[in-house]
Amino acid sequence: MGKYANHEEFGINAPINYREDSTSESFLKGMLVIAPSGMKPKQLRGKKFEEKTDFKASARWHKNFDLAMFGGSDIGTSNYESNQMNLEGKINGVKRIPGRH
Repeated sequence: MGKYANHEEFGINAPINYREDSTSESFLKGMLVIAPSGMKPKQLRGKKFEEKTDFKASARWHKNFDLAMFGGSDIGTSNYESNQMNLEGKINGVKRIPGRH
């Protein structure tokens, strides 16, 4: 069975986990694995990556995932950021399942 029991649990938890897990450290660690020997990624690139994985990016990621996997998004295509905020506001009624931490 998957990590989330239903789609609402996914919609609330996954975007939050995406934001929390998308750190400059995780980016640099991943880039270090694929970097040519003797080279390492610049710290500045990690910081820029983390800046670009904010709330708007997580809402866009959730919308695109829904479109790809289910053919339509439960948060809609117009004003999906506001709809994502409303969805995350329901977290008190849904079990919080932390990401990789």
